[in-house]
Amino acid sequence: MQVNRMNIDAMRLLAESRGFEAASLLGQALKLDSRNPFTLNNLAVASEANGDYESALKYYTQVADLHSSENITITEDRGWRGKSISEMAQSSADLLRKRLQGIPPNEIEAAKFNIRGVYEANQNNWEAAREDFLRAYNLDPNSAFSLNNRAYVAEREGDLETAQFYYGKAWKANDSDLRVGLATDRSAQGRTLFNVANDSNQRVDSSLQLYGAERRRETAPIELTPRGAGQETMPPATQGTPNSPPTPQNPQ
Repeated sequence: MQVNRMNIDAMRLLAESRGFEAASLLGQALKLDSRNPFTLNNLAVASEANGDYESALKYYTQVADLHSSENITITEDRGWRGKSISEMAQSSADLLRKRLQGIPPNEIEAAKFNIRGVYEANQNNWEAAREDFLRAYNLDPNSAFSLNNRAYVAEREGDLETAQFYYGKAWKANDSDLRVGLATDRSAQGRTLFNVANDSNQRVDSSLQLYGAERRRETAPIELTPRGAGQETMPPATQGTPNSPPTPQNPQ
């Protein structure tokens, strides 16, 4: 019953885009019952949501290899009701492998770092978030999400001109039409990265214009590189989820 409740709570966390918390809770449940197929399957779903595709495939495969006769009773996909959890896990693994085919490893790693960075920023662990955003950018500098988060780092550090440069590149990137799945600002979730980055770029531009106007009213020498002027609110760091992970199943 305790493992059952933990799985239900983890499903709720996943529905709220709190994949890292769900994974932590499921890890505790796994210690209580290391062969529970529903816990393993939900942990695979959480890992997939967190961009850790290697772990997701490992857990899906473990469930499939159990050849469990336990059937699914609660799921949003009615087509799976009454079928075995192992059968569904095998299908999920096959779908994930197909989705990852043709995607360069650096892009997969960059997505993982972007997702982890957003989570860390939401946990007020800025140093870790900053490091992961920069890793993501170095791995995949053409990704709209990596560019947006690189701009977020610059804006947070007060370098508005650099932030403006990267926001501009983000909304021009080829994949800027993807929708934001995870963000430090919930209002950005579900919007296209194009719109989010464009809004951020316009806000930075307004801040730079305000800074210039304020400096022109002063008699002191004009500074050449404004850093942090006019910055009141932060844009969202983002990560897209173009393909939603399968719905985790309740072990009942």
